[in-house]
Amino acid sequence: MYQANNKTMARMFIVIAAYCLLMPLSQSNFEENQYCPAQGSSPSIYSPMSATNDNQHVEGTFYADLNLEKTLFKTVTAFLERIVLPTFVVVPGTNTTITISNLNVVKECNYFDNNATCICFDEDRQEKMTYSAQSSETSCESNCSHHYMNGIGSCPENIKTLTKKVKATGSFKLNASSDEVMNSNEHKTNLTRMLASSYSNLPGFRCVDGLQIGNGSTVEYDLIINGDIKSNILWRHVQDAANLINYSFKVDLQSFKMKLSGLVMITVYPETIYYQKPLRINCTINDKVESVNWFIKGPKDKEKAIISSRHYNFVNDPISTSNLAISATSMWKGRYYCYFNFANGSMIHEATGDSNIVLLPEEITTIPSQYSIARNKTIPVKCCIKDDGENYTVTLEARGSSDGVSYEVVQTVNDTKCWKYMINYKFANSTVYRCTFTNMVNQSTSANITISVLKESEASCKNESSEDYRWQTTTAGQYAESNDTCAEGRVGKIIRFCKEDGQWDKVFINCTDKALIKLLNLAQELSNGRDSTCHKLPEILQNVTDLIDHQKNLADTLAVIKILDTLTLATERSNSTFNDSVMADFLSIASNATQDEQQNRGNNNIYSSTLMRSVEKFTEAFQSHEENYVLDVPNIKLKGQMFNTVPSKGYHESFSENYTSTVEIESKSLKERVNNNSFKISSILYLNIDESLSSNSDDQFINSLVQSTTLKVNNITDRKNSKITVKMFFSPKLEKGNLKTANCVFWDYELFHGKGGWSNEGCETHVTEKGTNCTCTHLTSFAVLMAEKERFIPYLDEITYAGLSFSIASLICFITVEVVVWNTVVKSNVTRFRHTTLINTAIALLFAQSFFLVGSIQFVKDNETLCTIATIFSHFFFLSVFFWTLAQSLTLLYRLIFVFHQMSKLAFMSISFILGYVCPLIIVIASTTNFISKGKYKSESHCWLNVSPFRNITAFHTFIIPAGCIIGINMFILTAVIVKIMRPAVSEGKNREDKRTIKKIIKAVLILSPTFGLTWVIGFLLTEDAHEFFYYAFVILNSLQGLFILLTSSFTETKVRVAFTKYFKSMTFQSTSENVSSKTISHSIKN
Repeated sequence: MYQANNKTMARMFIVIAAYCLLMPLSQSNFEENQYCPAQGSSPSIYSPMSATNDNQHVEGTFYADLNLEKTLFKTVTAFLERIVLPTFVVVPGTNTTITISNLNVVKECNYFDNNATCICFDEDRQEKMTYSAQSSETSCESNCSHHYMNGIGSCPENIKTLTKKVKATGSFKLNASSDEVMNSNEHKTNLTRMLASSYSNLPGFRCVDGLQIGNGSTVEYDLIINGDIKSNILWRHVQDAANLINYSFKVDLQSFKMKLSGLVMITVYPETIYYQKPLRINCTINDKVESVNWFIKGPKDKEKAIISSRHYNFVNDPISTSNLAISATSMWKGRYYCYFNFANGSMIHEATGDSNIVLLPEEITTIPSQYSIARNKTIPVKCCIKDDGENYTVTLEARGSSDGVSYEVVQTVNDTKCWKYMINYKFANSTVYRCTFTNMVNQSTSANITISVLKESEASCKNESSEDYRWQTTTAGQYAESNDTCAEGRVGKIIRFCKEDGQWDKVFINCTDKALIKLLNLAQELSNGRDSTCHKLPEILQNVTDLIDHQKNLADTLAVIKILDTLTLATERSNSTFNDSVMADFLSIASNATQDEQQNRGNNNIYSSTLMRSVEKFTEAFQSHEENYVLDVPNIKLKGQMFNTVPSKGYHESFSENYTSTVEIESKSLKERVNNNSFKISSILYLNIDESLSSNSDDQFINSLVQSTTLKVNNITDRKNSKITVKMFFSPKLEKGNLKTANCVFWDYELFHGKGGWSNEGCETHVTEKGTNCTCTHLTSFAVLMAEKERFIPYLDEITYAGLSFSIASLICFITVEVVVWNTVVKSNVTRFRHTTLINTAIALLFAQSFFLVGSIQFVKDNETLCTIATIFSHFFFLSVFFWTLAQSLTLLYRLIFVFHQMSKLAFMSISFILGYVCPLIIVIASTTNFISKGKYKSESHCWLNVSPFRNITAFHTFIIPAGCIIGINMFILTAVIVKIMRPAVSEGKNREDKRTIKKIIKAVLILSPTFGLTWVIGFLLTEDAHEFFYYAFVILNSLQGLFILLTSSFTETKVRVAFTKYFKSMTFQSTSENVSSKTISHSIKN
């Protein structure tokens, strides 16, 4: 509807009327609805589509509805009469000329107070009919396009409306009881009259229609307007209506709302939207509005969901426009609603558009995903997806071949769509089948089915029945899937892992409650900006709370942890805050999950880490009504304070839940960080999560409760990177902890590829008798790691120091004797070989025990570098001892096998020194290279090899395995030599001297090998629970090794003893002679 005030405006309307009436006769590309949209008109007898080119002559009669103020009607009529016909109009932007041959007024209607008197004219402007009507008797949707003209035969049927029709739905609330007014036609008529009176002078106003009074005394009505209308103008009329109605009816003036459609242009592009490609929607209105909201309603949604503002922008000067951009996935398929808001949302301009997203499955479940067979077999498999309504082309083929796959059968059950196949497996090797889903635009996604061929040479788990499930033979390192399905109301698989050693792991019933899966999907929608976090998150938490009492397996607990983590992400992205009730629900669910996760899974960092991070971050969204707040749930305690300024005493909080834990931030440190801003500090104490967070080393354990502190300044979270000094105290949780080894650590969520781990970066440790004081320069979750107390065994250290000292002294004595008597006793190659191996064995053992003794000094233990060096040298020289005993055994074996062949001195020395020093060096280099970088080479509490496994092997294995093999070889050689030396033929082949030497070698090997071997076998048995006898035995045998060498190779050897005695006597005699000679010379000089 237009309002004209002078002749110029009248001329403009006539020109517009000409364009709108005759535009269909032209075949231009000009879009008709850009200026004059046709609504509700019937086609003329000359169809516009009959024209095929610009030279085509088309005739027709068209009608237009022109709405003017009554005072202008005569002016417009007079203007029409003065037009000289025919007149010509050129369509802008085209070569089309429209000829207007006749232009007449065919109807005149006068309106007053919702009543109308209308006159229809003939071509000579003679009255044909006069009639009147009321708005309650006729519809606004008449062919004459204005009040009360429906059904009048004299009115033409092919009317074209000059302006766009805008429909507005208004509502407000009466304070009167709905029972008094709902069924009162009088009230409805009066309200309609008042509304029409208020809107009557609104530009473009047509009518008020369909007024209804519903429950709660809510009044709804339709307002029909022709043409563009500005929000501020319409809103003034709404307020006028509110004030007018309030005189007769008591109404809630704040309840007046208005929603309009027809003014907003919405464009969805591209027309076909590919999966995970950009979806863009533009909304524009020729008006300056205040804000915009976007909503979506999916195919299965019952109500619209609001879209997060991070997905769109908004510009409102002078034309208001908003652009929505989203990556197209299944959750974004549906109808979009663009709402431009005015008057604080009391007036809404609405437009809708549908998204044509071509989907792909977001998850493909293959049943089974892994399968093991021993021979040719027909295998039934399924590829299943959630039924999303798309028509997919599905194929199943092996990589490089498609033989043996039979035809598919489609089956849909409970919104799950499956394609069934039969694989006639004939391949000799393991094969991967790929199940591929392709959509209508040739996008595809796939999942694999691995068929493994069982081989006798490879480890596998044998078929068996366990826990009421049947398990088929499965290749080591793969999962087996039970044919049994999950219980009613649950989804997932029942699986069991076949370990690398061919042993079955425990059954994992990976069946999750469908209700939890649904809640997880809702949480994921929230995190992606679909729906309101503030409104939906509390509902999800409440539903999870109602379900957690029914959780019976690990799968449910893991789903709950994922829900909490996803909701936390949604909270961060939306910057939402929540009250005490929501925070309590969140902590209660997390508390339940910490208990269930610890009971079901034990040490698995990734789940506990995720849960702890969720609690820590969600606490930041907590907005308490109290300055000091406390929330207690069974396994988690939350305390905190809100500050406007930094208190002089700083921040201090303590927990006394069986074990004391305190946190303190000094005033000075806070002032440097918050800069006079308001801030909030929260402290969280976890009572049992430490039991499921493993330490980085098997030698240490968490011996405190885990405590987390967060700081939020002006609603901005202070992360780990921000410098702030926090002081904490932790009392030990278990008495077995060794306070001397306490180490303050924090949980670094980024360590170990995102799995998380403990780090001591930025933390200092101070140990007292009561516990551990920690000072750290950042905020997050903290705890104390420490080693277990060393077992106290009376006099063990004293015996160790005394015994090793005695053994070292014995070895020094033996080496000294060997050097002294070398030239006397070494008369042949056999004796040379024997004494060479003996003296090198003694030298190696001397250095080994010396470094072992050095490593037992507390100063060396506390120094990581010195302790590692002592461990490396101890490792090397102890291995060297065993390899030199092997050299002795091999020398003995050579002498008995090759009776008439003498080994050269060079060959013996080369072989012996390679065995004695090069082989141990290679083992030590390989061991240190593999274990030091992983922190698994040396023990945390001793300067000796670590017994903690890394990939099923420990650093101690690199010592005990070579030593054990050498002991076994030595025993085998001794047995063979003893048997052979007792045969006369062998004895006769040797001279008497060689026979005696060989027997001495046998004696040395027979004594030393069991001694060394028994010592370290006992050392391997030294666990925390071992009997004290084994500790004493190890120390005593280790101390006697030097003495055994001295006794068996020096004191009990006649030649050595005689040679050393002779050397000692000669040295004594020489010393005496020199003394006598000195005295004689001195006496002579005196004389």
